[in-house]
Amino acid sequence: MTDVSDPVPGLDEYLRQFEAYRNELDQIGFILTGSITKRFMRCGTVGCRCQTDPKALHGPYYEWTRKVRGKTVSVRLKKKEAEQLMKWIENKRRFYEIISKMEKITLEAVNLIRV
Repeated sequence: MTDVSDPVPGLDEYLRQFEAYRNELDQIGFILTGSITKRFMRCGTVGCRCQTDPKALHGPYYEWTRKVRGKTVSVRLKKKEAEQLMKWIENKRRFYEIISKMEKITLEAVNLIRV
């Protein structure tokens, strides 16, 4: 588990915290980039009430938007698909949050070793 060959007083607590974050990473499932939007839209049918009544818009429609090779790509989703992808997008946010905490602990351990 440890990357340090010589015991350093106080390092064990940092290693324990780091290992706890590593265990949290093990719990994260799929990670996904992008965002999910819920939209209500007007159609192109002349005379449809959605053209004049904002409460009569069609939808909701769910879209997953992301960048692919520098271009924005949107995909229409069913509600259940959107709900699942939102969880995976949140997993990515959580992944980066945990990684940041791991890096902070590592920097604190560097300061402990350098003293």
